Amino acid sequence: MKLWQKIFLSTLALMVSITALSSVLLLRSTRDALWQREQQRAITQQQYMAGILKAGILNQRLRLGVVLLQEDQTRETAIQTLEQQATDDYLAGLMLLDQEEKAVWNQLPAGVVPPTAEDDSLTQCQLQAGDTAGEWYLVCSMPLTLESGEYRLVAAYSVGDLQRDLNLQALRSVGLSLGISLLAAVLLLLLVRRLLRPLGALRENARSIAGGNYDQRLDIRSQDELADLAQDMNALAQAVQERVEQLEQVAEERRVFVGNLAHEMKTPLTSIMGYADLLYLPKTVSDPQRVEYSGIILEEAKRLRSLSAKLLELLTVGSVNLTFEPTPLDQVVGEVAVSLEPLLAQTQLTLSCSCPPLSIAMDRELFKSLLYNLLDNARKASPTGGRLSFTAQAEGEKAVLKIRDWGQGIPPEELEKICQPFYMVDKSRSRKAGGAGLGLALCQAIVVAHQGTMEFWSQEGEGTQVTLTFPLCQEVDGHEDA
Repeated sequence: MKLWQKIFLSTLALMVSITALSSVLLLRSTRDALWQREQQRAITQQQYMAGILKAGILNQRLRLGVVLLQEDQTRETAIQTLEQQATDDYLAGLMLLDQEEKAVWNQLPAGVVPPTAEDDSLTQCQLQAGDTAGEWYLVCSMPLTLESGEYRLVAAYSVGDLQRDLNLQALRSVGLSLGISLLAAVLLLLLVRRLLRPLGALRENARSIAGGNYDQRLDIRSQDELADLAQDMNALAQAVQERVEQLEQVAEERRVFVGNLAHEMKTPLTSIMGYADLLYLPKTVSDPQRVEYSGIILEEAKRLRSLSAKLLELLTVGSVNLTFEPTPLDQVVGEVAVSLEPLLAQTQLTLSCSCPPLSIAMDRELFKSLLYNLLDNARKASPTGGRLSFTAQAEGEKAVLKIRDWGQGIPPEELEKICQPFYMVDKSRSRKAGGAGLGLALCQAIVVAHQGTMEFWSQEGEGTQVTLTFPLCQEVDGHEDA
C-alpha cells in the first residue's frame, strides 16, 4: 500500500470514528433530555390525575356528610371519577391498583403492564411497546392514599410520535454523518495527493539520478519537511555530480597521462632501436659514425632515465608519508645554485639570489627538486648570456619565493595548462633540452605536499615569474647573496 493511501485511509477512519462518536453522543444527549422532559410532563399529568381523584373523594365525603368514606365507597367514588376522565392522543389509559396489587380500575392499552414497584413511595416511569407496531407508551406509577387505603395510580402516555421523531433524527444523523464523511473523504483525498505530490517528484528525481542524469534538480517552493528533503536531495545530486565529474576528470587525466607517456617513450625508443640497428647491421661503420650513433643512443637512454626518475618522484610525492623538518631556506638555495652552475655556464647565464634568514618545514630533497626544476625551466627559457633571479622574503606568517627569467615568456592561453603532466608549450625546444613536460607537474605536487601555493606570471617577450608561498617556521641565522 502506498504512503498516500495509508495516510488517506487512516485519517478518513479517524474522521469517520470521531464523526460517528460525536453523532452518537449528541443523539444520546438529545434523547436523554427529551425523555427527561417527557417524563417530567408525565409526572405532572400524573399528579394532576391524583389531585382529581382526591377532589372526587372529598366531594363525595361532603355530599354524604361523613368524615371518612368506607373502603367500598372510596373505590366506587374513585371508579366514577376515573370513568369521567376521557383519554386523548397523549393520555392513552389509566389503571388503579389497591394495596394487594389488584386492579380496581383498568383501561390501559393492550400489552401495557404496570411497572414493577421497587419503592412504593416513589413515582416510577417505564417505556413500553404496545401490541400495535410503532406504538410506544411511557407508563408511570405513583403511590396514592385515598382515605385510609393505599393505592397506586398507573397511567400510560402515548410517546410513539416522540420515539418516531428520535428514530428519524437518528437516521438523519447517520445520513448526515455519511455525507460529511464522503465529502471529507473527497477533500482529504485531494489534499493528501496534493501535499504528497512532491514525493513523486522526489522519486522521479532519484530515479533520474540513478539513471545517470546528475544535473537533475528539484524546485519545491514550500516551507515544510518535504522542501527540506528536496533541498537535501539537490545537495546530494550536486555532490554526486561533482564527484562524478571529478572521477571523469581523473579518468581523462589518466588516459591523457598514459597516452602522453607512451608517446614520450616511443620517440627515444625509436631512436635507440634505429641507431642500434645501424650498429648491428653487418656493414662497415666508420669510427666517427659509431661514436655519433653511440652518443645518440646514450642521450636517448638518459632521457628515458630522466623520464623514469621524474615519474617515480611524482608518484612518491603523492603516496609516501613525507617527513617535514624546519630547514634554513638559504642553505637549500645555496645547494641548488651550486648544482646549477655547470648548466648555467654552458649558456653564460647569471643567477642572482637574495634570501634572508627564513625557515620552512620541508622535505629537504623534494624541496631541492622543486627549486631545481623551476630554475632549470627558467634556464631553458632564457637566451644565451641572459640572467635569472631568485628572491625570498617574509610576509606575515608566510615565506614568499620568486623565480624570475627574462626569456621568451608564455602565451596567456597556455598558462593554465603548463602544470599538466607531459604538457609542453614548445615541444621541439623542450625535447631538444631533454624535457618531458613533467617538471611543473612534479613542482605542483611538491608545493601541495608542503601546504603552499604556486602562481605564474608571464608576458611574451618579457619573461616569466613563478611565485611560491609557504608557511614560515621561525627565523634562523644566515644570509646568502650570489
